[in-house]
Amino acid sequence: MKFKSLALILLLLSFPFTLYGLTLEEEKKYGKEVFLEIARSVPINNDPYISVYVKTIKDRLESNTASAFPITLTIIDSQTADAFATIGGYVFITMGLIGMCEKEEELAGVLAHEFAHVSKRHIAKRVEKEKYINIASVASLLAAILIPDSKAKGAILTMGMGSSQALSLKYSRDDEEEADRVGSVIADSTGYGGLGTADFLRRLRSGGGDKVLPQYLLTHPYHEERIIKLENTWQRKKLDIDTAFYPYLVARAKILHKDARASSEDIWINKYVKDKTDPVNIYGASLMYAAKGDADKSVDLIVEMKSPYKNMFLGEMLVDAHRFKEAEAALKYEANPTSRYYLAKAYEGAGDREMAINIFGQILQYGNAYPEIYYRYGMLLGRNGQEARGHEYLGRFYLETGRLDVAKSHFEKAIAKYGINSREAADLMRAIDGMKGPPPGSKK
Repeated sequence: MKFKSLALILLLLSFPFTLYGLTLEEEKKYGKEVFLEIARSVPINNDPYISVYVKTIKDRLESNTASAFPITLTIIDSQTADAFATIGGYVFITMGLIGMCEKEEELAGVLAHEFAHVSKRHIAKRVEKEKYINIASVASLLAAILIPDSKAKGAILTMGMGSSQALSLKYSRDDEEEADRVGSVIADSTGYGGLGTADFLRRLRSGGGDKVLPQYLLTHPYHEERIIKLENTWQRKKLDIDTAFYPYLVARAKILHKDARASSEDIWINKYVKDKTDPVNIYGASLMYAAKGDADKSVDLIVEMKSPYKNMFLGEMLVDAHRFKEAEAALKYEANPTSRYYLAKAYEGAGDREMAINIFGQILQYGNAYPEIYYRYGMLLGRNGQEARGHEYLGRFYLETGRLDVAKSHFEKAIAKYGINSREAADLMRAIDGMKGPPPGSKK
């Protein structure tokens, strides 16, 4: 996917704002503007395993976060290792960072740190301090961090840096210390302990050697002092959270979302050859064979596996191999949302539209984390003659992925089908109104 860098620059540089204090409502609006530009400009994760599982981590942490906003977490499919919060409750994390977190408590610690930035409104306070800034240039800056082409990155940073220099993502020392302090309390209250961020920072620092520092250490500086303070504050203790699935998630992130597929193949096949009893090694090798197009070998490996997640993995491999009836048998009694997603795909592939609609309907609550659920549900409803709901959920898919014009079109078609005076139409009209950001050049 190509980044729409030039269009992004031109759009973002056209939104100056004069500010003398942000209300919470304004912060929500501007945060949404940044989110939509990011969503339109960088590749968003499209992996149900990672989207759904990271949502469970996010939901646990958010329940212990005192924030004026609900937190919207977006996973960006980039090998850059970074995480950052923007105004209005929006948090972004990259696939590269997920792959670098070897333990779930490390990822939870990083997320809790970002949630603390949201809770304490650090970005908003820096925006307010500047008085006159280009709010949406934050999106330009964030997109630039994630663009692999160095020339494009340099151009965006050069053009967007002027008004956002003081509000760059290099938080102040006080901000970082407060986010570490509050974030470690959030993580500990959730059951992860308070040392996840310190463990991750130590891993990044020690693993860098004489290479360029990972982006996370550049956007979240003072890492040595932070590690020391966290380790002097918290005692290591047994986790209260079941993290047994996380090693499989890391394997998946490293295999399916890595640019250097050839080296990954050698690593994971060799791991499996050395220890054919380790279920994570089996899963990694199976993913490699599936990525190479050898579906039968992939399935055969999972059949050998001894793991509580065997049926979920097997169901996915069987769906990808178009062995839909076998996939139904493997997934039928699995309750977790990722298994239900693949079960719905199995029914869809087998031509059982009614059952597919029923199962997708059971997991709609995960649609904001994995919008593909909305898309497949909407398409199936439309094909089944339920055009109003079909357009509604296609609209929800495009809304979550930042394509507001297409979302509005589907919502308007749904309103026409539902009837202008219906409750459903009223809900969708509110959704359309919510899509309207602050007008260009508006001043407080």
